Amino acid sequence: MRDRRGYPGRGGRARRRSLWLPAALAAALLTACGGPGDDAEGSPAFPPDTGRGYVIDPLPPETLRLDGAAGSLDELLRTVERGLAASDTARLDDLMIDEREYREILFPAFPASHPPINADFETLWVLQYPDSYRGLRRLLERYGGKDIRVTAIRFDEPDQDFVNFVLHETSRLDVTVDGEPRSGVRLFGSVVRVGDQWKVLTYPDHPDDPS
Repeated sequence: MRDRRGYPGRGGRARRRSLWLPAALAAALLTACGGPGDDAEGSPAFPPDTGRGYVIDPLPPETLRLDGAAGSLDELLRTVERGLAASDTARLDDLMIDEREYREILFPAFPASHPPINADFETLWVLQYPDSYRGLRRLLERYGGKDIRVTAIRFDEPDQDFVNFVLHETSRLDVTVDGEPRSGVRLFGSVVRVGDQWKVLTYPDHPDDPS
């Protein structure tokens, strides 16, 4: 299953932006993060550590510190469970990648920030954050105050190693909601791992509940 209609880790149903986003950039963003470019393998611009046509510089430890991160994927899942049960908007928002982390860690590594697209930070951020925060509000409207237990997690896409972080893209969860089992629920979109720090990249604008 694939949901790459936008930018890395959108994790929700894509909504058309063509009314205000320049057409060339909108088209380029559709495939900006799907993997290696067209450069010939073995060329100087094809670093062996990424398999991409550009270099990703390692960042210092102080830059890679994430605020509010979980210490493991299991801890992230338990934090989401507790946050929903308590309708804790602040904690769930803290668990999401913030503007500083996106600007300094994620943005320089994403293909859309490099030629031929060269999207600026503000363009990618405005594509992500408003929809993601709206998705968090809708998630709390649907599941806030409920007893959520995550029993399994899977990701639609292979993990992507961006040198300073790993992107686990487009999650699907099996859960129980007040004891009722549900499959393929979207409590959040993609997950970012920086060392042993785990954060949510997005909350889907339209949380899916296939049951």
